[in-house]
Amino acid sequence: MLLKLAWRNIIGGGFRTWLNVFILSVVLVAIIGFHGLYVGWQRDAENAMIDWYIAGGQYWQHNYDPYDMFSFEDSRAPMVQSIPDADAVEFLVGQGVIYPQGRMINIILRGVETQQNLLKLPTDKLNYEAGKYKLMLGSRTAARMKLNAGDKLMLRWRESSGSFDAAEFEIVDVFITTVLSIDQGQVWLSLQQMREMLGIAEQVTCFSVRQYAGDLGQEWQFKTQDDLLAEFRAVFATEIAGGIFMYILLIFLAMIAVFDTQVLALFKRRKEIGMMLALGVRRQQVIAIFTLEGLLSGLLAVVLAAVWGTPLLLRFQETGMKLPEMMDSYGMDGLLDAMYPQYTIPLVLITIVIVMLILFLVSYLPVRSISRLLPVDALRGKMTKKKRS
Repeated sequence: MLLKLAWRNIIGGGFRTWLNVFILSVVLVAIIGFHGLYVGWQRDAENAMIDWYIAGGQYWQHNYDPYDMFSFEDSRAPMVQSIPDADAVEFLVGQGVIYPQGRMINIILRGVETQQNLLKLPTDKLNYEAGKYKLMLGSRTAARMKLNAGDKLMLRWRESSGSFDAAEFEIVDVFITTVLSIDQGQVWLSLQQMREMLGIAEQVTCFSVRQYAGDLGQEWQFKTQDDLLAEFRAVFATEIAGGIFMYILLIFLAMIAVFDTQVLALFKRRKEIGMMLALGVRRQQVIAIFTLEGLLSGLLAVVLAAVWGTPLLLRFQETGMKLPEMMDSYGMDGLLDAMYPQYTIPLVLITIVIVMLILFLVSYLPVRSISRLLPVDALRGKMTKKKRS
């Protein structure tokens, strides 16, 4: 009976009810849409890092520190022969200086195995040819240095003996990727060419593997996908914190709409409340009716959001949100020209549950005063509260 009465009151509210329902549906769709952007951004970035560089994990020479260029020369060891070539991609890391348009820029040199099918990195463009010096760049590095495929530039490096050498290299490819760790401030060479340049043989700094290959001794430390993605996830968590502010504003909008409706209903329907109390309806039942009205508004909002929000969100997932050109240099993995949201059932359900819980609170709090309302005063149109003895 209470549910039927609450439903009749909701339908009888007319334009005021449907305005609240529409506002709640906008809040639901907006929260799901915004959070879907963050979920899509994180998943795209992590998948790109795995596909382009991490694979199933990496083994690092125990002295290797990617943020310490002075550790590169001391972090090289012979490649482990027990791992099949098809299940690993070898990397050799060093440092050098390039001179684009007469400028001097310090750069990280990365030698990579060219015959591999484990990563998306276009290493086949670096196929070794004796007497030819080739390198490739990421699109961000190339844009910053105003370089294009086919250009030539001077590269200087330090050999393992301590002497310096230099040669003119041709840029054979400029690849586009959302993974900053293989783009910014780096040039890519073939592993064989870089070994010849440095004067070392069969040594690598790290290598990506298809899957964990067991303990390879003290010389090598295994880094799982979670280890290699931890830094990105930490930075991404700060971005999520900024997005929470937007969610709070949207939820606050929904709270105000429902709270104001409940307060106005108490004021306009005080005689109705007094009549129910005089007819023997318990105070808790009256409170339940008003609370159910708020929850039913939320359920109607869920239905309305599903009707108009589902096709809109699916279309948004296809087209994505286009990013301005300056975002390309923003300094976050996964950002290039657009962000594509991803929606999951847990995301939708959690959003609905949170909104419904908040609706329950803001529907219940204003009507608590009914428990202290005198039926006679309510019938007279007053909201006098019972005096406590």
